[in-house]
Amino acid sequence: MTYFRNSKLIDKPSERTNHIIPTPKGAGIILIPLIIFSSGLVFFLNETLDLQWIIYFICCLILLILSFLDDLKSLPSSIRLIFQFSCVGLCLFFLKNEILFFSQNLQLLTILGLSPNFDFFIVTITLLLFWLWIINLFNFMDGMDGITSVQVIFLSLLVNSLTLLGYFSENIQFLSIMMLASFLAFLNFNKPPAKIFLGDSGSIPVGFLCGLIIIKSIVEYNIFIPLLIISMYYFLDSSLTLAIRFMKRKNIFIAHSEHFYQRVLRSGYSHSDVLFKILILSIFLFILSLLSINFKFISLTIAFLITLILIMYFFRKGKNE
Repeated sequence: MTYFRNSKLIDKPSERTNHIIPTPKGAGIILIPLIIFSSGLVFFLNETLDLQWIIYFICCLILLILSFLDDLKSLPSSIRLIFQFSCVGLCLFFLKNEILFFSQNLQLLTILGLSPNFDFFIVTITLLLFWLWIINLFNFMDGMDGITSVQVIFLSLLVNSLTLLGYFSENIQFLSIMMLASFLAFLNFNKPPAKIFLGDSGSIPVGFLCGLIIIKSIVEYNIFIPLLIISMYYFLDSSLTLAIRFMKRKNIFIAHSEHFYQRVLRSGYSHSDVLFKILILSIFLFILSLLSINFKFISLTIAFLITLILIMYFFRKGKNE
């Protein structure tokens, strides 16, 4: 902690931030290597560390290094996007067999009479954009004490539960266990009032890892709906915020503080109060995620509605910029 306080890794309060005292950032340079190397070691000992996983881990480390440089000195958004695009594209290349099998079994594209090659192209581009969106929404949403820790913890808990039910491989389970353990420990320092922040070096790579699990849940394990439900608050808050900014003709690529949880923080609610409400929502979303295995539509609908209710509550209680 002393190193962070004596370096350039200090997040100073500004009009855009939601804290009032200078706080160290950059915890990702500790958490992400811990997750990657511990997972890689387990995979190696279990003889499941193949080229595909090596590429995933290398790309995550590349994004870690780039994001750490961004924490030290802000990099142009174009540079960040190029590296993200390249890493995600490379990972999807190594998922091409799974994507091909998935695209060939999509009934919608078959009904439209599209060729298998076109199916594969459309699916790959969609997955590329979706993964990039997941990476950046984790970065966008990481603007409050403990919020990303709670999201990663519940996502990891769900993945472990689904693995016990036979839906994911051991590799995915081990990765999620490492993420769960790391972020449970980190939450002790990141809960309100936060002693340290993830920084871009944490939010970008962990968004990449969560995106990896979600993408694999789509093309390889056919268990996407539960992961969509557990991530509902992140998806809905960030998507609605982006849509509002777009309609107001604001630059959607620059940093801002217009997320719904940020609005309610500016109106005087404490980080603890807002995080508690998101935590309660996450518990309900976790239960609905498990129920969605047998009741997809009704679980997804309820998850959407209760998440929207919390967002509307934040909107009513919140304060605009």
